[in-house]
Amino acid sequence: MRKSLLIATLVASAMSASAAVEVGFMDASKFNLGDKPTIPAMTELVATENAAMYYLNEDVASAQNCDFQGFKTVIVNGESCTLVPGIGGSTNPAAVNLMEGPATGGCKYLIKVKKNGWVIVPSKISSNKNFYVYEGLDGENNTPVAYTLGMDLQSADYPDITQIIYTLPADADGYLNLEAANIDDYTLGSTAIAWPIKIATHNNDAVSGGNGTGVIIFPVYAEAENYEVFATGSKMNTCGYIFVEGDPTGAAPAVSLFCAGSDDRAEKTIVVTGEGGNSALGTIIADENANAPMYNIYGQRVNESYKGLVIKNGVKFIN
Repeated sequence: MRKSLLIATLVASAMSASAAVEVGFMDASKFNLGDKPTIPAMTELVATENAAMYYLNEDVASAQNCDFQGFKTVIVNGESCTLVPGIGGSTNPAAVNLMEGPATGGCKYLIKVKKNGWVIVPSKISSNKNFYVYEGLDGENNTPVAYTLGMDLQSADYPDITQIIYTLPADADGYLNLEAANIDDYTLGSTAIAWPIKIATHNNDAVSGGNGTGVIIFPVYAEAENYEVFATGSKMNTCGYIFVEGDPTGAAPAVSLFCAGSDDRAEKTIVVTGEGGNSALGTIIADENANAPMYNIYGQRVNESYKGLVIKNGVKFIN
């Protein structure tokens, strides 16, 4: 846990706003996932200069892909990160009661960081899973972190919802604020974080809208070091992480999801965070109208005078 948030914040504030994007995508082939091996607890999946990801608990693993329906790229601060084959577990973590503590056991990923900043975890996100980030390790007073989740959604059940983006309410330290006035928008009155589709529709009876490529974004502190990422209701899968050094008390990095065009689909960009993205608390669903804002391919908002490739209402065209 953080012991001196003020010191950490002062150090982070002195860092460059244009910090490098550190991509920690794993080489899943080295685990022989086709054989569905049992991977021991605390097996290192991938490591970079300032972060590393581990398979937290012993579990049977299988090959999984984060990309879905053509979304194969995550753009972070203008840098394109192409998704690679990843890894998924077989055991569902126990259900979470936010008042009592995190899930135990099952498929969970541990990220260790050496510097303050932000972590982006790509995943094929199911709209009927409960997603969590905890600071600290199980049994060590670990605390739920307020994260941003953004995902593509292509569902016949919800044709008007093409993306789901929300940020959980946070306290001053970036933890999940269980006392926030709008906490029921994200728990729907229960003791667990609700499914993404239920948060998007504000309907506890919503059915699953299916899968979509997505990201989970959250602030990290070197002093805390350990961050658990997982889902309940089923298992989460990922191909690694993207680390951006910076001020965890400030604005999140600019993050977008990108789908290249093909004969049977249009190019599409989903702005998750950054200008025009979800910089405030709440759920944002695509604004499907003629006055919707335009963005360039890096997720930056542009006006009508901008020349080049732009995205409006999720559709890319030349302006």
